[in-house]
Amino acid sequence: MFESTEIKIETAEDAKRVLSELASEQKRLKDANRALNENLDAKVADLKAAQKTLAEAQNRANDRGEGSAVIRDFVHKRHDGAEVIRWKSGANDDGDFVPGLLDTPTDDAWVARMQNLIEQRTLVRTMTKGRGHKGAPGNSPKTDRAIERHLQRAPEPVRRLFSDASGTGAEFIPDLLSPQLEQELRMARRVEAIFPEWQMEGKELRIPFLSTELRPYKKVAITSDDPAQYTSSTIVTAQRSITATGLAVRAQLDEDTTEDSIIQGLPLHRALLVQALTDGTEDAIINGDTAATHQDTGIANWDIRGRWGSSGLGGSADHRRTWLGLRAAAADASSTVDGSTAETLAGLLSDRASLDSPHGVAGDLVMIVSPEYYLAKMLDWDEVLTMDKFPNPTVVTGALANVAGMPVVISELIDKEYNTAGIYDDSTKTKTGYLLVNRARWYMGVRRSALVEVDKDITRGVIDAVSTVRKVFFTVDASTKKNVMWSYNHSVS
Repeated sequence: MFESTEIKIETAEDAKRVLSELASEQKRLKDANRALNENLDAKVADLKAAQKTLAEAQNRANDRGEGSAVIRDFVHKRHDGAEVIRWKSGANDDGDFVPGLLDTPTDDAWVARMQNLIEQRTLVRTMTKGRGHKGAPGNSPKTDRAIERHLQRAPEPVRRLFSDASGTGAEFIPDLLSPQLEQELRMARRVEAIFPEWQMEGKELRIPFLSTELRPYKKVAITSDDPAQYTSSTIVTAQRSITATGLAVRAQLDEDTTEDSIIQGLPLHRALLVQALTDGTEDAIINGDTAATHQDTGIANWDIRGRWGSSGLGGSADHRRTWLGLRAAAADASSTVDGSTAETLAGLLSDRASLDSPHGVAGDLVMIVSPEYYLAKMLDWDEVLTMDKFPNPTVVTGALANVAGMPVVISELIDKEYNTAGIYDDSTKTKTGYLLVNRARWYMGVRRSALVEVDKDITRGVIDAVSTVRKVFFTVDASTKKNVMWSYNHSVS
Protein backbone atom coordinates (compact mmCIF):
# COMPACT_ATOMS: atom_id res chain seq x y z
CA MET A 1 0.00 0.00 0.00
CA PHE A 2 1.27 3.43 -0.90
CA GLU A 3 1.73 5.45 2.29
CA SER A 4 1.43 9.19 2.36
CA THR A 5 4.77 10.66 3.46
CA GLU A 6 6.66 13.85 2.83
CA ILE A 7 8.43 13.52 -0.48
CA LYS A 8 11.47 15.59 -1.28
CA ILE A 9 11.89 16.37 -4.95
CA GLU A 10 15.15 18.04 -5.60
CA THR A 11 16.12 16.77 -8.97
CA ALA A 12 14.44 15.69 -12.19
CA GLU A 13 15.23 12.08 -11.36
CA ASP A 14 13.32 12.45 -8.08
CA ALA A 15 10.30 13.72 -10.00
CA LYS A 16 10.39 10.80 -12.46
CA ARG A 17 10.68 8.31 -9.60
CA VAL A 18 7.70 9.79 -7.76
CA LEU A 19 5.55 9.81 -10.90
CA SER A 20 6.44 6.18 -11.55
CA GLU A 21 5.46 5.19 -8.00
CA LEU A 22 2.18 7.06 -8.33
CA ALA A 23 1.38 5.29 -11.61
CA SER A 24 2.19 1.90 -10.08
CA GLU A 25 -0.05 2.55 -7.06
CA GLN A 26 -2.90 3.73 -9.31
CA LYS A 27 -2.62 0.54 -11.37
CA ARG A 28 -2.60 -1.60 -8.21
CA LEU A 29 -5.75 0.08 -6.90
CA LYS A 30 -7.46 -0.35 -10.26
CA ASP A 31 -6.62 -4.07 -10.35
CA ALA A 32 -7.84 -4.51 -6.78
CA ASN A 33 -11.13 -2.74 -7.63
CA ARG A 34 -11.59 -4.94 -10.69
CA ALA A 35 -11.07 -8.09 -8.61
CA LEU A 36 -13.55 -6.81 -6.06
CA ASN A 37 -16.18 -6.16 -8.76
CA GLU A 38 -15.58 -9.57 -10.32
CA ASN A 39 -16.00 -11.24 -6.95
CA LEU A 40 -19.21 -9.29 -6.40
CA ASP A 41 -20.56 -10.27 -9.84
CA ALA A 42 -19.78 -13.92 -9.10
CA LYS A 43 -21.64 -13.74 -5.80
CA VAL A 44 -24.64 -12.10 -7.52
CA ALA A 45 -24.61 -14.84 -10.16
CA ASP A 46 -24.43 -17.47 -7.43
CA LEU A 47 -27.39 -15.82 -5.69
CA LYS A 48 -29.44 -15.82 -8.90
CA ALA A 49 -28.57 -19.48 -9.52
CA ALA A 50 -29.63 -20.34 -5.98
CA GLN A 51 -32.91 -18.47 -6.42
CA LYS A 52 -33.53 -20.30 -9.71
CA THR A 53 -32.75 -23.66 -8.11
CA LEU A 54 -35.13 -22.87 -5.25
CA ALA A 55 -37.90 -21.86 -7.66
CA GLU A 56 -37.40 -25.01 -9.70
CA ALA A 57 -37.54 -27.10 -6.54
CA GLN A 58 -40.77 -25.39 -5.53
CA ASN A 59 -42.21 -25.99 -9.00
CA ARG A 60 -41.21 -29.65 -8.82
CA ALA A 61 -42.95 -29.88 -5.48
CA ASN A 62 -46.05 -28.33 -7.00
CA ASP A 63 -45.80 -30.74 -9.95
CA ARG A 64 -46.42 -33.61 -7.57
CA GLY A 65 -50.00 -32.41 -7.06
CA GLU A 66 -53.00 -33.89 -8.82
CA GLY A 67 -53.40 -32.72 -12.38
CA SER A 68 -49.88 -31.34 -12.78
CA ALA A 69 -48.59 -34.25 -14.83
CA VAL A 70 -51.33 -33.85 -17.44
CA ILE A 71 -52.33 -30.21 -17.15
CA ARG A 72 -49.34 -29.02 -19.16
CA ASP A 73 -50.78 -30.85 -22.16
CA PHE A 74 -53.75 -28.50 -22.07
CA VAL A 75 -51.81 -25.22 -21.67
CA HIS A 76 -51.57 -23.62 -25.11
CA LYS A 77 -49.18 -20.82 -26.07
CA ARG A 78 -50.61 -18.68 -28.84
CA HIS A 79 -48.56 -17.03 -31.57
CA ASP A 80 -48.68 -13.76 -29.61
CA GLY A 81 -46.94 -15.53 -26.69
CA ALA A 82 -49.96 -15.56 -24.36
CA GLU A 83 -50.71 -18.81 -22.55
CA VAL A 84 -54.31 -20.05 -22.33
CA ILE A 85 -56.12 -23.19 -21.19
CA ARG A 86 -57.31 -25.30 -24.12
CA TRP A 87 -60.75 -26.39 -22.88
CA LYS A 88 -62.09 -28.27 -25.92
CA SER A 89 -60.27 -30.60 -28.29
CA GLY A 90 -59.67 -29.29 -31.77
CA ALA A 91 -57.13 -27.88 -34.18
CA ASN A 92 -54.39 -25.57 -32.90
CA ASP A 93 -52.94 -22.57 -34.74
CA ASP A 94 -50.89 -24.92 -36.92
CA GLY A 95 -53.90 -27.06 -37.83
CA ASP A 96 -52.86 -30.03 -35.70
CA PHE A 97 -55.46 -31.81 -33.57
CA VAL A 98 -54.82 -31.31 -29.86
CA PRO A 99 -56.75 -32.57 -26.81
CA GLY A 100 -58.89 -30.37 -24.56
CA LEU A 101 -59.09 -30.45 -20.78
CA LEU A 102 -62.87 -30.86 -20.58
CA ASP A 103 -63.47 -33.51 -23.23
CA THR A 104 -60.40 -35.76 -22.92
CA PRO A 105 -60.80 -38.91 -20.78
CA THR A 106 -58.23 -39.05 -17.98
CA ASP A 107 -57.45 -40.93 -14.80
CA ASP A 108 -56.15 -37.79 -13.09
CA ALA A 109 -58.28 -36.92 -10.05
CA TRP A 110 -58.03 -33.13 -10.35
CA VAL A 111 -58.89 -33.04 -14.06
CA ALA A 112 -61.72 -35.59 -13.65
CA ARG A 113 -63.22 -33.50 -10.82
CA MET A 114 -62.98 -30.40 -13.02
CA GLN A 115 -64.79 -32.21 -15.83
CA ASN A 116 -67.57 -33.30 -13.44
CA LEU A 117 -67.99 -29.74 -12.13
CA ILE A 118 -68.29 -28.34 -15.66
CA GLU A 119 -70.79 -31.06 -16.57
CA GLN A 120 -72.78 -30.14 -13.46
CA ARG A 121 -72.59 -26.43 -14.26
CA THR A 122 -73.83 -26.98 -17.82
CA LEU A 123 -76.79 -29.09 -16.70
CA VAL A 124 -77.73 -26.64 -13.94
CA ARG A 125 -77.59 -23.66 -16.31
CA THR A 126 -79.65 -25.61 -18.85
CA MET A 127 -82.26 -26.64 -16.30
CA THR A 128 -82.58 -23.11 -14.93
CA LYS A 129 -82.65 -21.42 -18.33
CA GLY A 130 -85.55 -19.05 -18.73
CA ARG A 131 -86.35 -18.91 -15.02
CA GLY A 132 -87.72 -15.47 -14.18
CA HIS A 133 -88.49 -14.45 -17.78
CA LYS A 134 -88.47 -16.11 -21.18
CA GLY A 135 -85.05 -16.59 -22.71
CA ALA A 136 -83.07 -15.63 -19.61
CA PRO A 137 -79.78 -17.55 -19.29
CA GLY A 138 -79.46 -20.09 -16.56
CA ASN A 139 -77.65 -19.38 -13.30
CA SER A 140 -75.28 -21.62 -11.36
CA PRO A 141 -73.77 -19.53 -8.52
CA LYS A 142 -73.18 -22.44 -6.16
CA THR A 143 -71.51 -24.51 -8.83
CA ASP A 144 -69.41 -21.51 -9.88
CA ARG A 145 -68.19 -21.15 -6.31
CA ALA A 146 -67.34 -24.86 -6.24
CA ILE A 147 -65.32 -24.34 -9.45
CA GLU A 148 -63.54 -21.38 -7.83
CA ARG A 149 -62.59 -23.49 -4.81
CA HIS A 150 -61.38 -26.25 -7.12
CA LEU A 151 -59.28 -23.79 -9.12
CA GLN A 152 -57.65 -22.61 -5.90
CA ARG A 153 -56.38 -26.16 -5.48
CA ALA A 154 -55.29 -26.36 -9.11
CA PRO A 155 -51.81 -27.27 -10.31
CA GLU A 156 -49.38 -24.41 -10.80
CA PRO A 157 -49.99 -23.88 -14.56
CA VAL A 158 -53.72 -23.34 -13.98
CA ARG A 159 -53.29 -21.19 -10.88
CA ARG A 160 -50.86 -18.98 -12.79
CA LEU A 161 -53.36 -18.41 -15.61
CA PHE A 162 -56.20 -17.59 -13.23
CA SER A 163 -54.23 -15.64 -10.58
CA ASP A 164 -54.85 -12.28 -12.29
CA ALA A 165 -58.48 -12.97 -13.22
CA SER A 166 -61.26 -11.15 -11.42
CA GLY A 167 -64.23 -13.11 -10.12
CA THR A 168 -64.28 -16.86 -9.95
CA GLY A 169 -62.89 -17.55 -13.41
CA ALA A 170 -65.99 -19.55 -14.37
CA GLU A 171 -66.82 -16.96 -17.02
CA PHE A 172 -63.79 -18.15 -19.00
CA ILE A 173 -64.99 -21.77 -19.04
CA PRO A 174 -67.23 -22.89 -21.94
CA ASP A 175 -70.58 -24.58 -21.37
CA LEU A 176 -70.28 -28.17 -22.52
CA LEU A 177 -71.00 -31.61 -21.15
CA SER A 178 -68.06 -33.64 -20.00
CA PRO A 179 -67.67 -36.90 -21.97
CA GLN A 180 -67.79 -38.77 -18.68
CA LEU A 181 -71.58 -38.91 -18.86
CA GLU A 182 -71.52 -40.43 -22.35
CA GLN A 183 -68.90 -42.96 -21.33
CA GLU A 184 -71.03 -44.08 -18.40
CA LEU A 185 -74.11 -44.46 -20.63
CA ARG A 186 -72.19 -46.52 -23.20
CA MET A 187 -70.69 -48.81 -20.66
CA ALA A 188 -71.70 -52.46 -21.32
CA ARG A 189 -72.59 -54.61 -18.31
CA ARG A 190 -73.77 -58.12 -17.54
CA VAL A 191 -75.59 -59.90 -20.38
CA GLU A 192 -75.14 -57.24 -23.05
CA ALA A 193 -71.38 -57.39 -22.57
CA ILE A 194 -71.39 -61.09 -23.56
CA PHE A 195 -72.16 -60.39 -27.19
CA PRO A 196 -69.95 -58.78 -29.86
CA GLU A 197 -70.90 -55.27 -30.96
CA TRP A 198 -71.62 -54.67 -34.64
CA GLN A 199 -71.44 -51.04 -35.76
CA MET A 200 -74.23 -50.19 -38.22
CA GLU A 201 -73.55 -47.51 -40.85
CA GLY A 202 -77.24 -46.96 -41.43
CA LYS A 203 -80.66 -47.89 -40.12
CA GLU A 204 -80.80 -50.97 -42.35
CA LEU A 205 -78.04 -53.57 -42.35
CA ARG A 206 -77.82 -56.18 -45.12
CA ILE A 207 -75.63 -59.17 -44.28
CA PRO A 208 -74.76 -61.61 -47.10
CA PHE A 209 -75.06 -65.17 -45.86
CA LEU A 210 -73.76 -68.45 -47.28
CA SER A 211 -76.53 -71.00 -46.76
CA THR A 212 -75.08 -74.03 -48.62
CA GLU A 213 -71.41 -74.54 -49.41
CA LEU A 214 -69.76 -76.48 -52.21
CA ARG A 215 -69.99 -80.29 -52.18
CA PRO A 216 -67.30 -82.83 -53.13
CA TYR A 217 -68.05 -85.89 -55.27
CA LYS A 218 -66.19 -89.08 -55.96
CA LYS A 219 -63.69 -88.77 -58.76
CA VAL A 220 -64.70 -91.11 -61.59
CA ALA A 221 -62.02 -93.32 -63.08
CA ILE A 222 -61.24 -92.68 -66.75
CA THR A 223 -62.13 -95.80 -68.81
CA SER A 224 -62.55 -94.35 -72.30
CA ASP A 225 -61.88 -91.36 -74.47
CA ASP A 226 -63.79 -88.16 -73.71
CA PRO A 227 -64.65 -89.16 -70.12
CA ALA A 228 -67.55 -87.66 -68.24
CA GLN A 229 -67.09 -84.32 -66.47
CA TYR A 230 -66.67 -84.16 -62.76
CA THR A 231 -69.92 -83.48 -60.93
CA SER A 232 -70.28 -79.79 -60.06
CA SER A 233 -72.04 -78.09 -57.17
CA THR A 234 -73.33 -74.59 -56.53
CA ILE A 235 -73.33 -72.48 -53.43
CA VAL A 236 -76.62 -71.16 -52.10
CA THR A 237 -76.61 -67.62 -50.74
CA ALA A 238 -79.06 -65.55 -48.77
CA GLN A 239 -79.26 -62.18 -47.12
CA ARG A 240 -80.02 -61.18 -43.55
CA SER A 241 -81.86 -57.89 -43.14
CA ILE A 242 -81.36 -56.09 -39.81
CA THR A 243 -83.17 -52.90 -38.79
CA ALA A 244 -82.03 -50.73 -35.90
CA THR A 245 -84.74 -49.89 -33.37
CA GLY A 246 -83.95 -48.40 -29.99
CA LEU A 247 -84.86 -47.58 -26.42
CA ALA A 248 -85.77 -44.28 -24.79
CA VAL A 249 -85.80 -43.09 -21.18
CA ARG A 250 -87.54 -39.87 -20.19
CA ALA A 251 -87.63 -38.08 -16.84
CA GLN A 252 -89.32 -34.80 -15.88
CA LEU A 253 -88.19 -32.19 -13.34
CA ASP A 254 -90.11 -29.29 -11.84
CA GLU A 255 -88.82 -25.90 -13.04
CA ASP A 256 -89.12 -24.52 -9.52
CA THR A 257 -86.61 -27.02 -8.22
CA THR A 258 -83.81 -25.15 -6.49
CA GLU A 259 -80.26 -25.40 -7.72
CA ASP A 260 -79.31 -27.34 -4.62
CA SER A 261 -81.98 -29.92 -5.41
CA ILE A 262 -80.87 -30.12 -9.03
CA ILE A 263 -77.26 -30.73 -8.04
CA GLN A 264 -78.25 -33.39 -5.55
CA GLY A 265 -80.50 -34.97 -8.17
CA LEU A 266 -77.86 -35.15 -10.90
CA PRO A 267 -76.04 -38.25 -9.61
CA LEU A 268 -79.38 -39.92 -8.93
CA HIS A 269 -80.84 -39.17 -12.36
CA ARG A 270 -77.61 -40.13 -14.10
CA ALA A 271 -77.59 -43.47 -12.29
CA LEU A 272 -81.28 -44.01 -13.06
CA LEU A 273 -80.81 -43.25 -16.76
CA VAL A 274 -77.87 -45.63 -16.98
CA GLN A 275 -79.68 -48.33 -15.04
CA ALA A 276 -82.87 -48.00 -17.09
CA LEU A 277 -81.10 -48.38 -20.43
CA THR A 278 -78.94 -51.25 -19.15
CA ASP A 279 -81.77 -53.15 -17.49
CA GLY A 280 -84.14 -52.55 -20.41
CA THR A 281 -81.57 -53.85 -22.87
CA GLU A 282 -80.89 -56.96 -20.83
CA ASP A 283 -84.59 -57.64 -20.28
CA ALA A 284 -85.20 -57.38 -24.03
CA ILE A 285 -82.24 -59.66 -24.80
CA ILE A 286 -83.65 -62.36 -22.53
CA ASN A 287 -87.43 -61.87 -22.61
CA GLY A 288 -88.06 -59.93 -25.82
CA ASP A 289 -90.43 -61.07 -28.56
CA THR A 290 -91.43 -59.33 -31.81
CA ALA A 291 -94.50 -61.47 -32.51
CA ALA A 292 -97.87 -59.69 -32.54
CA THR A 293 -98.87 -61.81 -29.56
CA HIS A 294 -95.98 -61.87 -27.12
CA GLN A 295 -95.05 -65.40 -26.02
CA ASP A 296 -95.41 -64.34 -22.38
CA THR A 297 -99.17 -64.04 -22.25
CA GLY A 298 -99.13 -62.18 -18.94
CA ILE A 299 -96.79 -59.40 -20.15
CA ALA A 300 -99.39 -56.72 -19.42
CA ASN A 301 -98.85 -57.44 -15.71
CA TRP A 302 -95.24 -58.62 -15.80
CA ASP A 303 -93.29 -56.42 -13.42
CA ILE A 304 -90.23 -58.65 -13.26
CA ARG A 305 -88.82 -58.62 -9.72
CA GLY A 306 -90.59 -55.29 -9.12
CA ARG A 307 -88.29 -53.49 -11.60
CA TRP A 308 -90.79 -51.80 -13.97
CA GLY A 309 -93.73 -50.74 -11.83
CA SER A 310 -97.39 -51.43 -12.50
CA SER A 311 -98.29 -48.99 -15.30
CA GLY A 312 -97.60 -49.06 -19.03
CA LEU A 313 -96.71 -52.73 -19.19
CA GLY A 314 -97.25 -54.97 -22.21
CA GLY A 315 -98.27 -52.30 -24.73
CA SER A 316 -96.72 -51.60 -28.13
CA ALA A 317 -94.05 -49.42 -26.48
CA ASP A 318 -93.00 -52.07 -23.95
CA HIS A 319 -89.23 -52.54 -24.22
CA ARG A 320 -89.74 -56.33 -24.36
CA ARG A 321 -91.17 -55.86 -27.87
CA THR A 322 -88.04 -54.14 -29.22
CA TRP A 323 -86.36 -57.24 -30.69
CA LEU A 324 -86.47 -61.04 -30.61
CA GLY A 325 -85.02 -62.23 -27.33
CA LEU A 326 -83.21 -65.45 -26.52
CA ARG A 327 -86.14 -67.28 -24.89
CA ALA A 328 -88.46 -66.55 -27.81
CA ALA A 329 -85.75 -67.46 -30.34
CA ALA A 330 -85.24 -70.80 -28.58
CA ALA A 331 -88.98 -71.47 -28.75
CA ASP A 332 -89.10 -70.56 -32.47
CA ALA A 333 -86.28 -73.05 -33.16
CA SER A 334 -87.86 -75.79 -31.00
CA SER A 335 -84.84 -75.56 -28.75
CA THR A 336 -86.50 -75.72 -25.34
CA VAL A 337 -86.13 -78.44 -22.73
CA ASP A 338 -88.16 -79.31 -19.65
CA GLY A 339 -85.31 -79.67 -17.19
CA SER A 340 -87.31 -80.39 -14.07
CA THR A 341 -86.19 -84.03 -13.88
CA ALA A 342 -82.47 -83.36 -14.34
CA GLU A 343 -81.38 -80.34 -12.30
CA THR A 344 -77.83 -81.66 -12.34
CA LEU A 345 -74.58 -81.25 -14.24
CA ALA A 346 -75.56 -84.28 -16.33
CA GLY A 347 -78.83 -82.54 -17.19
CA LEU A 348 -76.91 -79.41 -18.20
CA LEU A 349 -74.63 -81.41 -20.49
CA SER A 350 -77.66 -83.12 -22.03
CA ASP A 351 -79.21 -79.72 -22.70
CA ARG A 352 -75.97 -78.61 -24.29
CA ALA A 353 -76.02 -81.60 -26.63
CA SER A 354 -79.45 -80.55 -27.93
CA LEU A 355 -77.91 -77.48 -29.59
CA ASP A 356 -76.87 -77.55 -33.24
CA SER A 357 -73.19 -78.09 -33.99
CA PRO A 358 -70.63 -76.89 -32.99
CA HIS A 359 -72.32 -76.90 -29.56
CA GLY A 360 -70.11 -74.10 -28.33
CA VAL A 361 -67.12 -76.39 -27.84
CA ALA A 362 -64.84 -73.64 -29.12
CA GLY A 363 -65.53 -71.64 -25.96
CA ASP A 364 -68.38 -69.54 -27.35
CA LEU A 365 -71.14 -71.16 -25.31
CA VAL A 366 -72.33 -69.11 -22.32
CA MET A 367 -74.77 -70.04 -19.56
CA ILE A 368 -77.15 -67.28 -18.41
CA VAL A 369 -78.88 -68.37 -15.24
CA SER A 370 -81.28 -66.99 -12.64
CA PRO A 371 -79.96 -66.35 -9.12
CA GLU A 372 -82.30 -68.99 -7.74
CA TYR A 373 -81.08 -71.84 -9.93
CA TYR A 374 -77.47 -70.78 -9.46
CA LEU A 375 -77.65 -70.65 -5.68
CA ALA A 376 -80.04 -73.48 -4.95
CA LYS A 377 -78.89 -75.99 -7.57
CA MET A 378 -75.54 -75.33 -9.22
CA LEU A 379 -73.50 -74.49 -6.13
CA ASP A 380 -74.66 -77.79 -4.60
CA TRP A 381 -73.75 -80.02 -7.54
CA ASP A 382 -71.61 -82.88 -6.31
CA GLU A 383 -69.11 -82.41 -9.16
CA VAL A 384 -68.10 -78.90 -8.01
CA LEU A 385 -68.73 -79.07 -4.28
CA THR A 386 -65.49 -80.51 -2.91
CA MET A 387 -61.75 -80.12 -3.49
CA ASP A 388 -61.21 -83.72 -4.60
CA LYS A 389 -63.48 -83.16 -7.62
CA PHE A 390 -63.13 -79.45 -8.40
CA PRO A 391 -60.06 -77.18 -7.98
CA ASN A 392 -62.13 -74.23 -6.70
CA PRO A 393 -64.91 -75.99 -4.79
CA THR A 394 -68.10 -74.05 -4.18
CA VAL A 395 -68.09 -75.04 -0.52
CA VAL A 396 -64.96 -72.85 -0.17
CA THR A 397 -65.43 -70.08 -2.75
CA GLY A 398 -69.20 -69.84 -2.78
CA ALA A 399 -68.99 -69.12 -6.51
CA LEU A 400 -68.97 -70.96 -9.81
CA ALA A 401 -67.53 -68.83 -12.61
CA ASN A 402 -67.29 -71.61 -15.22
CA VAL A 403 -68.91 -74.98 -15.64
CA ALA A 404 -68.12 -77.52 -18.35
CA GLY A 405 -66.07 -74.88 -20.17
CA MET A 406 -68.92 -72.35 -20.16
CA PRO A 407 -68.77 -68.95 -18.44
CA VAL A 408 -71.67 -68.56 -16.00
CA VAL A 409 -73.52 -65.23 -16.02
CA ILE A 410 -76.18 -64.56 -13.41
CA SER A 411 -79.12 -62.37 -14.42
CA GLU A 412 -82.05 -61.31 -12.28
CA LEU A 413 -83.96 -60.71 -15.50
CA ILE A 414 -84.38 -64.44 -15.85
CA ASP A 415 -87.44 -64.49 -13.66
CA LYS A 416 -88.43 -66.83 -10.85
CA GLU A 417 -92.14 -66.60 -11.74
CA TYR A 418 -92.49 -68.57 -14.99
CA ASN A 419 -95.05 -71.33 -15.26
CA THR A 420 -94.22 -75.00 -15.82
CA ALA A 421 -93.96 -74.39 -19.58
CA GLY A 422 -91.35 -71.66 -19.13
CA ILE A 423 -93.79 -68.84 -19.90
CA TYR A 424 -94.91 -65.91 -17.78
CA ASP A 425 -98.71 -66.19 -17.76
CA ASP A 426 -99.47 -64.08 -14.63
CA SER A 427 -101.08 -67.14 -13.09
CA THR A 428 -98.62 -69.89 -12.19
CA LYS A 429 -95.51 -68.17 -10.82
CA THR A 430 -93.33 -70.91 -9.39
CA LYS A 431 -90.55 -71.79 -11.84
CA THR A 432 -87.27 -70.46 -13.16
CA GLY A 433 -84.74 -71.56 -15.82
CA TYR A 434 -81.48 -70.92 -17.65
CA LEU A 435 -80.21 -70.22 -21.16
CA LEU A 436 -77.33 -71.73 -23.11
CA VAL A 437 -76.37 -69.43 -25.99
CA ASN A 438 -73.63 -69.47 -28.61
CA ARG A 439 -72.47 -65.86 -28.34
CA ALA A 440 -70.49 -66.09 -31.59
CA ARG A 441 -73.82 -66.26 -33.47
CA TRP A 442 -75.54 -63.30 -31.79
CA TYR A 443 -74.67 -59.61 -32.04
CA MET A 444 -75.66 -56.25 -30.65
CA GLY A 445 -75.96 -53.96 -33.66
CA VAL A 446 -75.36 -50.33 -32.70
CA ARG A 447 -76.51 -47.52 -34.98
CA ARG A 448 -76.04 -44.80 -32.36
CA SER A 449 -74.85 -44.97 -28.79
CA ALA A 450 -76.67 -43.34 -25.90
CA LEU A 451 -77.56 -39.67 -26.31
CA VAL A 452 -78.72 -37.43 -23.45
CA GLU A 453 -80.80 -34.32 -24.18
CA VAL A 454 -82.23 -31.78 -21.73
CA ASP A 455 -84.94 -29.29 -22.66
CA LYS A 456 -87.48 -27.10 -20.93
CA ASP A 457 -91.15 -26.94 -21.81
CA ILE A 458 -92.05 -23.36 -20.88
CA THR A 459 -95.75 -24.00 -21.56
CA ARG A 460 -95.94 -26.46 -18.67
CA GLY A 461 -93.04 -25.47 -16.47
CA VAL A 462 -91.23 -28.80 -16.66
CA ILE A 463 -87.72 -29.83 -17.65
CA ASP A 464 -87.43 -33.00 -19.76
CA ALA A 465 -84.33 -35.17 -19.55
CA VAL A 466 -84.34 -37.81 -22.29
CA SER A 467 -81.82 -40.54 -23.06
CA THR A 468 -82.11 -42.59 -26.25
CA VAL A 469 -80.12 -45.30 -28.00
CA ARG A 470 -80.50 -46.96 -31.41
CA LYS A 471 -79.50 -50.60 -31.56
CA VAL A 472 -80.83 -54.07 -32.26
CA PHE A 473 -80.09 -57.56 -30.96
CA PHE A 474 -79.93 -60.17 -33.72
CA THR A 475 -78.53 -63.48 -34.90
CA VAL A 476 -76.94 -64.14 -38.28
CA ASP A 477 -78.41 -67.64 -38.41
CA ALA A 478 -81.74 -68.79 -39.76
CA SER A 479 -84.68 -68.84 -37.35
CA THR A 480 -84.55 -72.65 -37.27
CA LYS A 481 -80.92 -72.78 -36.13
CA LYS A 482 -80.57 -74.07 -32.57
CA ASN A 483 -77.90 -71.63 -31.41
CA VAL A 484 -79.68 -70.98 -28.11
CA MET A 485 -81.43 -73.33 -25.70
CA TRP A 486 -83.99 -72.49 -22.97
CA SER A 487 -84.19 -74.95 -20.06
CA TYR A 488 -87.37 -74.32 -18.07
CA ASN A 489 -89.55 -75.75 -15.28
CA HIS A 490 -86.84 -75.59 -12.65
CA SER A 491 -87.77 -75.15 -9.01
CA VAL A 492 -86.63 -71.98 -7.24
CA SER A 493 -85.46 -73.70 -4.07
